[in-house]
Amino acid sequence: MAKTLLSSDKTHTLNHTLFEPQQPVKATLLILHGMTEHSGRYADFAQFLAGHGIAIITYDHLGHGRSINNANELGYFGEKHPMQTLLKDAIIMADTLKVQYPDVPHFIMGHSMGSFIVRTLLQVHSSQFSGAILMGSSDYNPLVKLAIPLATALNKLQPRRPNPIFTNIVNKIFNSRLKNNRIKSDRAWLCANPEAIASYEDDPLCGFDFTNNGFWTLFQLMQEGLSKNWADTIEPDFPMLFISGEDDPVGDMGKGIRKLTIRMKKQGFKQIEQLLYPLMRHEPLHEQDNQLVYQDLLHWLQQQLTTN
Repeated sequence: MAKTLLSSDKTHTLNHTLFEPQQPVKATLLILHGMTEHSGRYADFAQFLAGHGIAIITYDHLGHGRSINNANELGYFGEKHPMQTLLKDAIIMADTLKVQYPDVPHFIMGHSMGSFIVRTLLQVHSSQFSGAILMGSSDYNPLVKLAIPLATALNKLQPRRPNPIFTNIVNKIFNSRLKNNRIKSDRAWLCANPEAIASYEDDPLCGFDFTNNGFWTLFQLMQEGLSKNWADTIEPDFPMLFISGEDDPVGDMGKGIRKLTIRMKKQGFKQIEQLLYPLMRHEPLHEQDNQLVYQDLLHWLQQQLTTN
């Protein structure tokens, strides 16, 4: 059942859903969705994990899903310190799980923009979790530093204005990386499953243009969470799983995730794993073979419960 909690901005409520197992709870998982989508797209996966004893909370970020006061707020995070608000909201949701299930391990998972939020969050709060799943993530990108001054200026001038130019640039760049693409859609890079793309495009809460404020906040998260030394404050034995499609342009077609995990191991991290799926793109949970992904993620969680 969907519920609401007050956001840290004190003016919005966070729409969220708790998926409770019908058996003794072994662990919890907090799921953070990506940009221009919503938590409802993770319901099937959450129900699958709940069937195996893992309690899940999914929720809508500010500017997304049903955590908005009106449709004009889609893609807009907030005027004052939006990045910090997103991080605080994630802690609010994590604390909700901890209060309800105080005696089990707690995990966190972020997809795409959600992974950037999680990576930034872990810099301060990794001790609150037993491990993290980073899906559809990325490695350091020097272009982000160049984009921030323009995004900052646009945010000051017209923060609430949708920015279709940035959206179109991103879609064209990512689609240009695809080989043998048979899906005629600006969002083809998301998934190789045409049914999933059609569902995404038919969903009024997906695929909207981010505002100038949204892009500014996104670039800030990327600057903080994707730097080469982003994990310096995290304990070296903290378990992290990076998961993506081999054909995901966000992860540089698998190359970025490989570079990232190799570098982290060289930096001394002892429990870094990666799962890269051939012929899958940015959203492994929505590919035709998504049950394989479901099982792999369940196995990783179960492995953490056994070994740690």
